Parts: sequence; structure tokens; C-alpha cells
Amino acid sequence: MENTNGSGRILLEVKDLKKYFPVKRGIFRRTVAHVKAVDGVSFFIREGETLGLVGESGCGKTTTGRVILKLIEPTSGQVILSRDSQMVDLARLRPRQLKPLRREMQIIFQDPYSSLNPRMTIGDIIAEPLVVHSVARGKEREARVKELLEAVGLNPNYMKRYPHEFSGGQRQRIGIARALALDPKLIICDEPVSALDVSIQAQVINLLQDLQKEFGLTYLFIAHDLSVVRHISDRIAVMYLGRIVEMAETEKIFTVPKHPYTEALLSAVPVPDPEFHRERIILKGDVPSPVNPPSGCHFHPRCPYAQAICSQKVPVLEDIGGGHYASCHFARELKLAGVADFTEKH
Repeated sequence: MENTNGSGRILLEVKDLKKYFPVKRGIFRRTVAHVKAVDGVSFFIREGETLGLVGESGCGKTTTGRVILKLIEPTSGQVILSRDSQMVDLARLRPRQLKPLRREMQIIFQDPYSSLNPRMTIGDIIAEPLVVHSVARGKEREARVKELLEAVGLNPNYMKRYPHEFSGGQRQRIGIARALALDPKLIICDEPVSALDVSIQAQVINLLQDLQKEFGLTYLFIAHDLSVVRHISDRIAVMYLGRIVEMAETEKIFTVPKHPYTEALLSAVPVPDPEFHRERIILKGDVPSPVNPPSGCHFHPRCPYAQAICSQKVPVLEDIGGGHYASCHFARELKLAGVADFTEKH
């Protein structure tokens, strides 16, 4: 996949990434099948931008993020990071080779309650990356922790407190401070606001945007809330059953979608106006099992536009113009509805 639209150096490129989890049964625990959580994902992220990764629960978003960081070992594929004018395939590196690169890639976890060690003070939690990578010691380490707490809007005097003494939004700010400790280039945001109240979500999203401008960060923002993703993302990739089905600039996704699944997702976006009525697209059937996904296009059993070729041939994720990628045999022919098209006056 080439950078055919926009400017900026590509920081991360994922090529045909797969992660299959074995299903084992019987006394001898033999592998009888595989859960195809990530099934040939390809995308790129430019330096300094935010790529939103969206899709319904179980589509493989979180697994994709963790495989990129090698928190989970990939089954196959490439994860190429641009580093000092060199392209490094993270998927091929051993743990010892990967450790120096860990400083350039960090993650913000979804649950601020379970991602922080309750037995450690927040000062120790934020300083832990500095200890592991031998970056700073003594007063220098303490000064760095105070600096990070101030950066995320917390009082540096809270260093000696424990996670249970903070609210959910404050805990997530602590998690963000920890992710920033080593001055990373790339941060995987794994649904960082989904566990927070709506008012707190806005504060955390604004904080992430401010930090991106201040430190030149690049985000892969994983979420299922399209309103949040629209607010923070430069581009959006839509995922369904382990595959990317569409990827484009944010406003293109919302105004001129090119995949039927994206159209169905957009129809569910709420409109904050009681005088407007939303026409929903209700998909037929259930999400297929990733153990035994449908042949051809994974979406074809639920697609209102499906034809014979859809069940027989896997559509390629290709650029259909202007950096708008779609994985649909009829992406150029279909006239799909964007957000505005679903809204009608009573």
C-alpha cells in the first residue's frame, strides 16, 4: 500500500498482518481450528497524524493494536516502523532486539482501573518505564515524573498517592503520563475513553490532541464510537471481521462512504437534534464466527448489495481515487449514503 494521498513521512506501515488463535480440544489438546482475529490487515500511518480504527466489538481492533506492539506475537505479516531513516520490521525482531524500540511505541489501555498497579504509587507507576530503560535516576527521575503529571493536568504533589484515590478520568491521565514517559513517536490508544463518563471523555480527547501538538505524537486511535473518532482522527480505517474494509480521510468516510458496512455504521450515528429523524440500516443476521468466516467478502451474508461474485472472490483493498481505499467489488458503482443523507426533517 502506497502513500498516494496527503503529505508527510510514513511512520508505521502494516502489511498483510494476521493473527490466528488456535482452538484446542481433546485430551491431547490438538488444534482443531483457528480464530482468525486479524486476517490480512494492511494500512499506514503518517508521522504526526491520527488514524482512527473503528468497527463493532470482536472485529479485531484491539488485537491489531497489540500485535503491532508485539504484546501478542503475529502469525504472519509485516509491521514496519520508520526509525532514523531506516525501515525496521518489528514482526521479525526478537525480544532483546525489540527492547530499544519499545521507547518509541507505547499504549494507552482501555480500562484505567485495571491498567494501573494498585500497590504502586502513581509516581512509581509513571517512573517504571524510566527504570526499565535506565533513562533517569534519583532527582532527575522525580523531576521527570512531576513534569509528566503537569503535562496531563495533574498536581505533581499527587506522586505519593495510590490509584484508588483517583477518579476514572484522573487514572486515565496517569496512564497517558506513563505512555509519554519515554518520549515515544507512536502511541496506540486502545479505546482510551470508552470507560469514562461523556463529559470526561471530551476532556481526555482534548488532552490527547494538545499533547499531540506539543510533542509531535502519532496516534492509532482504536474506538467504536464514531463521533469520538470523527473529532480526533485525520483518517479512519473501518474494520470488519478481521479485515480493513475501507480507509480514507475522515470527512470522506462520513460524507461519501464506499463500503456497505461503513454505510450501516454511519446510519447508527446519533443526531443531537430532536427535530431530526435518523433512518437506520438494520443489517440482517448475526456477525459470522471468526473461526469459520464466510468465503469471498466476509460481509456478503449481511450486505444488502451482495451479488454472486461477493461469495466467491475476496475483494482487494484498493485505492479507488484520492487515497480512498475500499474492499468491495462494487465500490466504484454503488452510491452509498453518508451521515447527511440519513437525516430527514419530520
